[in-house]
Amino acid sequence: MITDWIIRQGAGEVVLFFSGWGMDRRIADHLSGQYSSDPAYDLLAFHDYRSGEIDAATCDALRAYRKRTVVAWSFGVWSAAHAQLPPVSHAVAVNGTLSPVDRESGIDPEVFQATLDTYNDANRLRFNRRMCGGGEALEHFLSVQPERLSACQQEELAAFSRRLQSGYGPEGFRYDHVIIGGRDMIFPASRQFAAWKGYPQTVIADMPHYPFFHLSGLDEVLECSRA
Repeated sequence: MITDWIIRQGAGEVVLFFSGWGMDRRIADHLSGQYSSDPAYDLLAFHDYRSGEIDAATCDALRAYRKRTVVAWSFGVWSAAHAQLPPVSHAVAVNGTLSPVDRESGIDPEVFQATLDTYNDANRLRFNRRMCGGGEALEHFLSVQPERLSACQQEELAAFSRRLQSGYGPEGFRYDHVIIGGRDMIFPASRQFAAWKGYPQTVIADMPHYPFFHLSGLDEVLECSRA
């Protein structure tokens, strides 16, 4: 996976933002610009999961922090849980599950495979509309959409498929809070509820899969999870 330091000023806490499939650093850059004051934490963005590994130098840098907080969205929820991070103090899942391709708690396997098999520029536009639900949320996403080729995104989805089939990664990572969008058409809310029974939850009824129109910054995400 690719990592980008968005803010690195020597704070005691680092927020590890695991973006969704197909993204780059642009959403993290946007979120970092929404602070009402100077951030109290550093920010490291994770994206492009064609490789599931974090380089050793980044792991060493993370160990120097007193507190490590994970905010993970969509397929980033699964990726963070399998990334072999140093111990995490607090973890928030947004519109994703630990079983991302599953009829009861994720995406239908047939839908996932069809997306992988047919993904191209035209289907990318259709996927974006489905992810955002249209309207202002779609306009917002298009202003920060990744600068990546569709073929590159398809390679990343194929890498997810291989890892999911192989049972890739360790077990034991636990999320402390989940945020669920009631209008999510990628990870339907009913399946997220099934996946996260017993977990503290915040439900935002009119939020689609793309959450960062309704959740304007990381501070707002963290406030939801610590309320």
